[in-house]
Amino acid sequence: MRRTEIHKKMRQEILTCAIPPGAELREQELAAKFEVSKSPVREALQDLVRDGLVMVMPRQGYRVSPVSMADAHDMFALRQVLELAAVAEAARSASVAMLAGLDRFRCYSQQDWPDFVSYNRDFHCELVRCSGNARMSRMACDLIEEMDRLVRLSVSAVRGRDPQKLVEEHARIIDAVQEKNSKTAVALLRTHVAAAERRFMSALEWSAVQA
Repeated sequence: MRRTEIHKKMRQEILTCAIPPGAELREQELAAKFEVSKSPVREALQDLVRDGLVMVMPRQGYRVSPVSMADAHDMFALRQVLELAAVAEAARSASVAMLAGLDRFRCYSQQDWPDFVSYNRDFHCELVRCSGNARMSRMACDLIEEMDRLVRLSVSAVRGRDPQKLVEEHARIIDAVQEKNSKTAVALLRTHVAAAERRFMSALEWSAVQA
């Protein structure tokens, strides 16, 4: 198994919390797990450090980075900048075919997505790709994927909520983008992401109190 494959596998496990925040990562154990030498494992861990998902612990090895209130706030602030710019550009210049592709997100079905987190991530990534700006889309999607941890860690943020309400919010954003109404699309998305930040911050505060 190559460095890139190890990195991809570990990144996925961290983002889905299969490897939880704060978990220690030992090169020898990971090398045994992936049936490789320590070298590609060490390189993959360094890539994860650059991703911000893993921390180097002096004389101890590596640890999965925790998610703090400050981290969450910074991620949401950056997401607002990237995603709002992308949706504005999508409303102005996306092709008819690209915009029509958003219609599959007008409803959520476990037949198409294993869970709501996957559906939500795919919607927001597809939305920014409609901008046609490959560099901005790549940065935004990397951030959106990283923020999956917030959703999975903040279970109480979505527990008991009707996901249909969020799907309806997505549908209104799709309507605005397909109608080429960038002002409305940006306003709707700004409200949508801000509401998500409030939910997740409240859930993280609750988790901290319970810890």
